[in-house]
Amino acid sequence: MAIPSKQQLETIFDEIENEVTRLLRIRESYLSLVHKRVEIQTQYPFIQSIFEGNAMIFSSDNEHRAWLDVKQTYDETERMERMALYFQGHADCYAYLRKIGAL
Repeated sequence: MAIPSKQQLETIFDEIENEVTRLLRIRESYLSLVHKRVEIQTQYPFIQSIFEGNAMIFSSDNEHRAWLDVKQTYDETERMERMALYFQGHADCYAYLRKIGAL
């Protein structure tokens, strides 16, 4: 069995990441966080400039709270994505070990 090249591994990872993201997008808990983040960012457009690296001082408590809410939803969706990739890696490892007869 040949060892995959770095490019092949990156392609495989991209495919797995796309599949995991597709599966997450049908989960209500994930979608509600994404929708909440989009809603807040629509209401407070300055948030996009913060994500782009432009530092700014918040002009009001509402803007600061909006930023914190967006950051929280972003962190949670990112965590869900990482966990899904982690679990998918375990599933793929198990399937591979069964395929080669190690299990």
